[in-house]
Amino acid sequence: MSEEKTRELVDFFIENVRAQTYENVYGRLNPDGRFIMIGKTPASGIFFNREDVFNRLAPLLANYKTRPTIEFSNVLVDGDQAFLRAAGKGEGIFGVYEQPYYGYYFRVEGDGYAEIIEYLDTVQLEVALFGTKMTRRPEYE
Repeated sequence: MSEEKTRELVDFFIENVRAQTYENVYGRLNPDGRFIMIGKTPASGIFFNREDVFNRLAPLLANYKTRPTIEFSNVLVDGDQAFLRAAGKGEGIFGVYEQPYYGYYFRVEGDGYAEIIEYLDTVQLEVALFGTKMTRRPEYE
């Protein structure tokens, strides 16, 4: 796989995430490709193809009042792999969703994504979208 093709797919990802046309991104998953959201949140897991993402993941992310705006920096491409540093902010039904430092790992095969892994602060997701209450132990107050 050429770095040129990987860069093309990374640029496609950036363009569509900024435009919030996620269906275009997930439509480029290879038939055996997967999108992985890390953690153990209700939205975490492995999702295969566009239909799986929209049938299982999208309803779980419906708790946004405003979808996060995401900006990208530090794009690293090495052969068929890439990593994007990202920052995003939105509003969930239970509070502000703010991810100042997170990222996406990509592996490309052929004309599509073989794998996309989203690395994020799962606490932000839990609190803003699912209303999880976090409490401090008294000794850390």
